[in-house]
Order: sequence, then C-alpha cells, then structure tokens
Amino acid sequence: MKFLDRMEKRFGHLAVSNVVLILIVAQLVLYATIMIGRVDYLSLLLIPKAVFAGEWWRLVSFLLAPPSVAATLFQALFLAFFWYVFWMMSSALEAAWSVFRFNVYLLAGVLFTIIGALLGQLISPAATIVVSPQFLYLSVFFAFATLNPNIQFLILFIIPMKVKWLAWIIAGFTVLSFLGAPSMGDRVAILAPLLNYFLFFRSSMSQSVQRGRRRAAFEKEKQSALDEPLHVCCDCGATDRSCPERDFRYKMIDGNAVCLCDACRAL
Repeated sequence: MKFLDRMEKRFGHLAVSNVVLILIVAQLVLYATIMIGRVDYLSLLLIPKAVFAGEWWRLVSFLLAPPSVAATLFQALFLAFFWYVFWMMSSALEAAWSVFRFNVYLLAGVLFTIIGALLGQLISPAATIVVSPQFLYLSVFFAFATLNPNIQFLILFIIPMKVKWLAWIIAGFTVLSFLGAPSMGDRVAILAPLLNYFLFFRSSMSQSVQRGRRRAAFEKEKQSALDEPLHVCCDCGATDRSCPERDFRYKMIDGNAVCLCDACRAL
C-alpha cells in the first residue's frame, strides 16, 4: 500500500511496539479486579444504548475487557493459552508488516468496530447490541492465517490442524452468525470489525481469485486436449476415441500425411 508507505515515513516514529502485549497486561489487571468483585464485566463491554445514555468510557473499556471470565481451573488455563497465542500471532504480524502497519491494522479494526456498533444501533433501535473485543482476536487471527496458512495448531491440545483450515471453519461460523443475527443492526456490528482485514488483504484476495480462474482455465484446456482424438480417419471420420478397436495408419498422398483406419484401408 503506497498510502501506508507514505504514512509510515511521516508517522512511523509514533508506532507502539508490542502493543498487544500491553493490551494483554491491561486485560490481566482488569481480570483481577473482576475476580475480586471490584469491576462488573458487563460494565466494560461496548453497548451502544449505554453509550448514547452517557457511558462514553465503554468506547475504550471494551478493548480492555478480557475474552471471558474463567469459572474453573481448566477455563483459566485455556484463557492463559489463548492470551499466549494472541500475543504470538501479533508478534508474527509485527515482524511481517512492521510495527506501524500492525498498529494501523489494529486501530482500523477498533474504529470500524465502534462505528459499526453505533451505526447498527441506529439502524435497529429495538436491538440491544453488545460488542466484546472478540473482533480484535478474529481480525488478528485471519491476518495471521493468511500470511502463515500452513502452521499447525493443536485443537484441544490434541488434534493437529493447519491454521488455514481452522480459519475457514471460524469464517463459516462467522457467516452463520451474520445470517442468524436477529436484526440488520446486529449484522452491521458483526461485519464492521472485519473491514480492516478486507482493506489490508483486498489485493491478495483479488490475486487469489485471478490465480484460481487461470488454474481453472488451464485445467479446462488440459482436459479438452486430453479429450481430443489423436487419430481421425479422413475417409469415414472414425477416431481412436470412438473406435478404439481399429488400427489407424498414415500414408502420403500428394505430399500430405493422410490417416486411414483399417476398415477403410480394406475397401
């Protein structure tokens, strides 16, 4: 992106490295306050109705809300593993893109999420839209899967699966959530957080579609060539495809090689 190149030259010094690690530490602090009962988890989430009622802090606090609140030791271990994977993927994206571009990617996701939630509430006033930071994890995961499709994760710590197939499964569930949403406003709130992914990877997706079309055209031409008969009798029109039992031979007539099958040569 030439625009991002220009922006990075001017504002690259403002980029914050390890921004996701900072975010995870903030979530851990809030998680501790939730566990001791000082903070209500729902008070952190982005609820447009509450924002319109004056609770403006939700525009920021939802970013600091932990993914979930563990009720068992297993859930706590899974949450810790989730934070580790989130940090690992973000570090890989920082290394692949640069700190500035990754910051822009996250910031775009935040802005699209806020705009989508507020716009969705205006579109469907009767709906109660609730937004958690799940969008952040999804957009980072999809970006990581696009750049590193063959890395394997252990599902439930047991089943190996390439990240590209896991991304397709999660994308399928996202589509089902979009289609099953109770209102158009909820659909806007679901789709908006992923716009940063489409903006950053639109050229890659376009190239992938073009490669798929070229591959399909090549396979079609290849199959067409395989279906073409190798020998065609110039007398009766029989081919080695239509009459595989016949013997086809060539002879020179007026300087041209002419194909004849054994049935026509016997006449």
